Amino acid sequence: MSRDNVDKTEAFIAAYNRRDFDAAVRFFHPDVDWVLPAHQRFDSCRGPDEIKRFWQGLDETFDELRLEPQESVDAGDHVAVRLRYYGRGKASGAEIETEMYHQLTTFRDGKMVRIEYFTNWPDTLKAAGLRE
Repeated sequence: MSRDNVDKTEAFIAAYNRRDFDAAVRFFHPDVDWVLPAHQRFDSCRGPDEIKRFWQGLDETFDELRLEPQESVDAGDHVAVRLRYYGRGKASGAEIETEMYHQLTTFRDGKMVRIEYFTNWPDTLKAAGLRE
């Protein structure tokens, strides 16, 4: 349905990587759900302000954390994004380069209403109503 949804999703990730959190939440619905995998569900939250606080917490833990989209799949009201993470722990100096989580964004009326993360790409595609 919408290349526009893919563009908005990719713009959100790019703004996050620049640490322009206000631009990152530009297309978020006021009650957007931020849903992390079960083992990290306690960090899930709702609304742009809570999500920005979550990101600020990540910045206290990591230097140079960035997400690089490897693939974006348009599924109408859903956009699945295969992500690669790069970063370094502030305290440990340990570097990460991995496909830790993949993102599924759900849109309603041009706004992101749910952003959910999955630990593997096939589950992300399945949740979007697609097959790998």
